[in-house]
Amino acid sequence: MKTASKIALIALITGFITTSCEKKTCSDPVPKMTFAQFTPSTTDTINYLLTFNFTDCDGDIGMSPTATIVDENGETQTNNFMIDLYHVVNGQWVKHDFGNNVGLDSKIPDLNNSNANPMLDGEIEKKLHPDLSLLGYDSVMFKSRILDNAGHYSNEVETPGFIIK
Repeated sequence: MKTASKIALIALITGFITTSCEKKTCSDPVPKMTFAQFTPSTTDTINYLLTFNFTDCDGDIGMSPTATIVDENGETQTNNFMIDLYHVVNGQWVKHDFGNNVGLDSKIPDLNNSNANPMLDGEIEKKLHPDLSLLGYDSVMFKSRILDNAGHYSNEVETPGFIIK
């Protein structure tokens, strides 16, 4: 093998080793979310799955069933995964008013990262039934955010509009 080929091979192997062992790090305590997908469930053909990706640098997402969190506005929250449902009225997106009911909001259970690095990243999936959760609307859109245990809200994520069949 020529010397140049050996050097290139060693450089390539070294690159793989150093990048595969590198831990992800970040320092922002505010969680980040992105929209992943809204699809019919493959295991339960009646329901839809609304999926988001998230990253939380300090890994403080998750609630026990009886826990509450005081958010950055000083308000006590009983849920840490907020989803607003929008539907079309006269060509405009209108937020559905669930009144005093929880609506689509829910609790993300306690999440633990066993690594020395507390950063969490993953997927959050919400199962929605077209008649109960989507209230029979034929066109829907969602806005969502998560709340960490320090009271920080993530960015608000807006999905595209979807036609429910």
